[in-house]
Amino acid sequence: MRYLEIKDEIRYYKIRYELERNIEDMFLNKGYIHIELPAFEEIENSIIIDRRIKQESIVKALSGFCDVLALRYDNTTSIIQNIIPKWEDCMELKVFYNSMVFRNDPRTGAKEIKQLGIEYLGDSGLDGDVEVTLLALDILKRFNSEFILEISNSKYIRGIFEEMDIDKDQKERLKDLIYRKNKFEILEYIKTLNLKEGIRDCLLNIFELQGDILKIINKAQNYYMNKTMEEALEELIILKDYILNNGYSKQVHFDLSMMTELDYYDGIIFKGYYPNFFREIISGGRYDAFTVDFGKRVPALGFSLDFNALTDIYFRREE
Repeated sequence: MRYLEIKDEIRYYKIRYELERNIEDMFLNKGYIHIELPAFEEIENSIIIDRRIKQESIVKALSGFCDVLALRYDNTTSIIQNIIPKWEDCMELKVFYNSMVFRNDPRTGAKEIKQLGIEYLGDSGLDGDVEVTLLALDILKRFNSEFILEISNSKYIRGIFEEMDIDKDQKERLKDLIYRKNKFEILEYIKTLNLKEGIRDCLLNIFELQGDILKIINKAQNYYMNKTMEEALEELIILKDYILNNGYSKQVHFDLSMMTELDYYDGIIFKGYYPNFFREIISGGRYDAFTVDFGKRVPALGFSLDFNALTDIYFRREE
């Protein structure tokens, strides 16, 4: 953000600092401990995040020994690759971070994005899902009473893919189309795949499965359903009850077609939005299976908040 006068710039950074402290206080009040993350990491660890992440989007640097390093692409990955190798059974750990991630855009070049977020490790039950989801809702409400939190369960889409006899590249292509919500291209692409009729119908209608979770379930029962997909819906029903009891019925929207930019989640997922802003402010969910890549399966969930976006929105609202 650029300013015509120094006083505007000072006011912006004052607001930014106050927002930062408010969010960190909310984390501390819930028992989360602050940790600091290294800026550089082995480039292989950035590549492992997600096959949909392109090499050119990773910001690279040379060490003094001419080794190629990556500037941190994802805070969650940085945390778990450090913690999981040391993990002890029956542990429970709640941490938060206030760190930059670095992304390269072929059009605009390298950029840094300030994120605040939490990771809750060691809780495999519903209590963890509820705590993290409600904390995301509380943060959104703290700075603007008008917002929407979209919620899904990645097990639903995973259940669909379990029934497909297609290769990895085809799966990644199809996931990318779902992520971009490109119904027309999905229609054309699945014509080239050997899919069961029930799975085909499910994919063609997946964007209709959004709104109230009970209405979604009624619609979903018209299409193919396996155990994994049923489990996803059951978990969402239970989560909805907790959300209603905490007064957030009007701010929540369920969407079974939801996918996240980093495709490592395997349970509850969510994205939070403010009015008239084109991208999510908060995103997160459960990612137990992702920890296996770093040595051990550990219950894990969390979220990150785009602090630059939040500050800009709040600053404009205060003008």
